[in-house]
Amino acid sequence: MEKRIKKAKIKGRSLEVELTESVDTGNGPVTNEVVLKCTGLVHGDLLARFDRLKIHLVKICDMKKSETITAENIENFDLSILDDYQVKGFSIGGDDEHEGVVLIGAREFESGKILNLVSPFTKFSDGHAPYEFESDLYNDVQACVYEVELYLEGKYLIKQLGLFDEEEQPVEHETEAA
Repeated sequence: MEKRIKKAKIKGRSLEVELTESVDTGNGPVTNEVVLKCTGLVHGDLLARFDRLKIHLVKICDMKKSETITAENIENFDLSILDDYQVKGFSIGGDDEHEGVVLIGAREFESGKILNLVSPFTKFSDGHAPYEFESDLYNDVQACVYEVELYLEGKYLIKQLGLFDEEEQPVEHETEAA
């Protein structure tokens, strides 16, 4: 069975995932579209991968802070500069040389108001109007996909029940892959 992540969205501290599953039945392949609304708390590693996508959201949407992102600093970019931005999800579309992504996020203003942002579809490899950091975008999206796959295999946090009205503390939970 082959699984392919198409969309992932952080909702609260949980994850919603859309994927396709392809199974070869002997009579030809059967492809199912699956939507998962997971309850496990998102692991810090997955959050860190989504955080890295802020660079691309800001750059692709041509936000003012995009001027601070350059070829010289993108590898080690200080993400704290973009603390007012967040990426909540991505959607991968297209095939082969037409494959790309849409990033979904937001910017929070000092007033507390939220500006929702949806990037235009950006190909991972575009010969006509290439995105300046398309290889970085591809690698960062693939890193997110990898963490989403690990989440689906059991790498997530679980809420630990508190004793005597203590605040609940998340604990790390991982299952061994077979």
